[in-house]
Amino acid sequence: MKISVAFPQTKISEAFLNFAEPLLGTEPQSRTREEVDGALKLALIVWNAVVFDTVRGNTDWVMKVRKQVVEQPPIAALVEELLARKQTRFGYDLRLVGRYEIVERDGEWRLRVEARSPSSAEEPGAATPERVAADTAPPGTA
Repeated sequence: MKISVAFPQTKISEAFLNFAEPLLGTEPQSRTREEVDGALKLALIVWNAVVFDTVRGNTDWVMKVRKQVVEQPPIAALVEELLARKQTRFGYDLRLVGRYEIVERDGEWRLRVEARSPSSAEEPGAATPERVAADTAPPGTA
């Protein structure tokens, strides 16, 4: 099932950072780059799983994410919170989150995020949540 979408005018970096706020807190600058990166990776996986499932009209990816964290109750609770947040507050935003980069400028963290069209998810060899997560991993860790 393919659905057509009109993308929001909001920058994807702004929407994604707002979505990830429960993991980052209101002062992400007080965290290390590694803490911010770990939080953003989890947020990316949840965001993209919801987008893939919405576009495809199923719950396959959300179920895969839940299965991965079922034996880790604190992380499972965060995943459920993010799933609800994506569906209720950001459900209209069906852009996939691609690569992101955390940069420091003038003593502040900045987030650069690549948006991808969900229509590319329907094409053979297109981005999947696993591939997108691997694309965002630091070199040598994927």
